[in-house]
Amino acid sequence: MKIIRVIALTLAALPLAAQTVQCPKLEPEPLVRIPEIQAKDHKLAGTVLVSAEQECIGFRVPASAPQKNMTTQWQPQWVRTMRGVDTVPATPTTPANQYGQPLPGPTFRARVGDLVELTLLNEIDTGVFPYSIDQAEKSEGGGCDQTSTYPKITPTFTDTFPDCFHGSSTANIHFHGTHTNPNSTGDNVFLEVRPSLRTRDQANKPIIRGPVVKPMFDEYFKLCEAELPANNPLRQWPYTWSDLPKSYTDLQEKMLKEYDTTHGRKLWPVDEKQRAKGLWPQYYIGAYPYCYRIPQYNSATWPPEAPAASHAAHTAGAGSAEASAPSHPLQMGQSPGTHWYHAHKHGSTAIDVANGMTGAFIIEGQYDDDLNTFYGTGWTQKQPVMVIQQIGVSPNLERGGGGKGQGPDKGPNFSVNGRFTPIITMAPNEVQLWRIVNASGRAATHLVGPPTGFHWRQLAQDGVQFNDTTYQSASFHDQPITLFAGNRADILVQAPANVSNGPVSFLVQNMVDPADLASAYPMTLLSVNVTGSPATGNNAQFIPKAPTQPPFLADIKASDVTGTKSLVFQSQFPGPNAPAPSLHTINGVQFSGEVGEVVLLNTVEEWKVSNETYANLGPPISHPFHIHINPFQVVEIFSPNDTIPGTTTPRYVFDKAAVTAEGQCVLNAHDPDTWKPCFPMAPVQKSVWWDVFGIPSGVGATDAQGNAINDAQGNQILVPGYFKMRSRFVDYSGYYVLHCHILAHEDRGMMTVVEVAPLQSPYSHH
Repeated sequence: MKIIRVIALTLAALPLAAQTVQCPKLEPEPLVRIPEIQAKDHKLAGTVLVSAEQECIGFRVPASAPQKNMTTQWQPQWVRTMRGVDTVPATPTTPANQYGQPLPGPTFRARVGDLVELTLLNEIDTGVFPYSIDQAEKSEGGGCDQTSTYPKITPTFTDTFPDCFHGSSTANIHFHGTHTNPNSTGDNVFLEVRPSLRTRDQANKPIIRGPVVKPMFDEYFKLCEAELPANNPLRQWPYTWSDLPKSYTDLQEKMLKEYDTTHGRKLWPVDEKQRAKGLWPQYYIGAYPYCYRIPQYNSATWPPEAPAASHAAHTAGAGSAEASAPSHPLQMGQSPGTHWYHAHKHGSTAIDVANGMTGAFIIEGQYDDDLNTFYGTGWTQKQPVMVIQQIGVSPNLERGGGGKGQGPDKGPNFSVNGRFTPIITMAPNEVQLWRIVNASGRAATHLVGPPTGFHWRQLAQDGVQFNDTTYQSASFHDQPITLFAGNRADILVQAPANVSNGPVSFLVQNMVDPADLASAYPMTLLSVNVTGSPATGNNAQFIPKAPTQPPFLADIKASDVTGTKSLVFQSQFPGPNAPAPSLHTINGVQFSGEVGEVVLLNTVEEWKVSNETYANLGPPISHPFHIHINPFQVVEIFSPNDTIPGTTTPRYVFDKAAVTAEGQCVLNAHDPDTWKPCFPMAPVQKSVWWDVFGIPSGVGATDAQGNAINDAQGNQILVPGYFKMRSRFVDYSGYYVLHCHILAHEDRGMMTVVEVAPLQSPYSHH
């Protein structure tokens, strides 16, 4: 019922003639190749156009969690999109009398060492989103988007600005998985690029569009090439607004002042104050240039020779960059592999990613060279890139969930490259490299394992390749793979020796916590049709040795750690009598733009990341922890809701009388020192690098009869789950964020700012 209501509201906003056009019945089709923006002459240059278009969006019928015999209903919806200009192949166009079909943004394909020069154009027509028109701009204090189901006001919890859904027409790009400059025109997620609203002519063309800014950005990119040479990847530039072309900054000042004449919340005064303090302005209209270097590590060993401690002076502040060349060598460099990008405006990340504002970012290097040496020249560029999405028109909270009695709704069904259950063709015995990105805004994709006759070996996690010991481990051969929202995996998949009688389904389960797997209905993610002549030679076998791993991916040892921290993620729920929005926090506070964690540049830290969301007080949630700029290694996991593998028997109990099987561990509910794993992690698992990791959910302690074990005050003892990570906070000072990658949680407060010193305090990010 909730989904139908949203559809009706959206259709009511369409012209009458448009309402007569119907969505076709969409059948499984071959996997769509996503158009690419490809680097040339060591530059990833191109344009990303953000706009609105009508697409045929699939909805589950019934609207409950996935179950047997459910069907898909296709309805035209207005969505926000990212499209590439001058892509290979060309971005498909939709005839005027038809609706489009969902498609991720263009795949970026570059190489370590390349310079990124991307133009972002925001041409969203806010008039087609009548129920989400940036309420935050309507008053000085800001505001939240409103629907009949969100936000609900109760005495217990409510969403308030800025930790609510808002700003859905604002755009920016987070280059997820990049180890690079987080400031100014780099991977700066504090930018807010508003659409160019004024029109020039009857064709409804925005004032700021490609031809207008091209000469300005050409000038800027030329300067950027000179300021960011390949032999100095740590140079951060620009570092003040005056480094941008004056023609562009003058235009921005003019457009922002005009924008402020029709909006309650003024943007130009904020930019003006930031510039006066030497800060990088956060508000822009219509267009923005991204320019940064993908750092290439050239040392033959790690650590690099004679690294000097960084004592750089404080610079202009948040969002700015170091003006002079750093005095230390590159510590890590960019990991070649499968990365991705998405819109990252706090308040609209969930809706924009749900609409499809995501794309893959393939960064090539020695990893690809070694694979191509074994499988053939150019082999990696011909392999499937799969962007998994949960495409929809509103976050779960707005559409009210669904399916009473059918289990919790983990969000829309998974699509791959914009289509449900696409088909891949393989030859018998053929080995393919599947680059998989889980670009969903909510659910984890649990690949249950290869179908009978197929085999796979995982080669990389989150865009970081395995070392050979990990690659050879049986732990990553033909085993289930869970990709939380934001995770990626490179998998070598081998087809059976014989042709198939039809497409063979690869099954997944939709989950936000491992507890969901007990009831989550398996769905077909994609199918493989095995046909043709058998593959031979190297193309019919797994590469015997993993590609050469860069020296900077050496494991972080305990002796490397110079500091520790603890973070606590928590979702609180109002309870059955107050079905209001819940409260999502890190260390007990919601996002405010203030610094939550401070780390000294070029140091190594170990963090304990805990989850105080308890399965007995609400739905179990393994919040996907994500931090920008630097990957991390997980060295310890405590999951108190774990079961013994292959059974439903709890791994951990709090009463000796509750032990029913070998392999169970008894914890002392009254002694937190016992709340830790009873089995150490395997060394090969500790060698994996991540930038997203699901924090195990917590549990309430009970005795053998299932009764609560209480503390001295009579309250049930609650035992959080946690993991411990180690990370090198190296190379780039500045401000970035860590957050839950269930994006509705991030938008509503589960995010904080990381300061890698030395820099000054940050500014407001709304």
